[in-house]
Amino acid sequence: MSWLAELQQEMFVEINPADANDLSIKDGDDVWVEGAEGGRVKVKALVTPRVDRNVAFMPFHFGGMFQGESLRDRYPDGSDPYIIGEAANTATTYGYDPVTLMQETKCTICRIERA
Repeated sequence: MSWLAELQQEMFVEINPADANDLSIKDGDDVWVEGAEGGRVKVKALVTPRVDRNVAFMPFHFGGMFQGESLRDRYPDGSDPYIIGEAANTATTYGYDPVTLMQETKCTICRIERA
């Protein structure tokens, strides 16, 4: 599946243009996304109207980076990924829904700032 890596080379956060303007962030800037519990990820800004104002989105399919540091040297021989990026879960919470007891690791409040 190396061809999929060609389509998206870097982990990103989608930011609404109005929010990006308020934060002085331009498309392609390196940014920190920090979650409510202090975990933070360094990713590229993707300024797009696909997300509403005051909403951000990160895909969940990257790994191999942790809070701005590469973990590439820790992969066993022959398992080095085509691309690496921050894992969204680093910046999300460990909360859960008390009714269903389902974990809530894919949604959180966050702060975004230029790196």
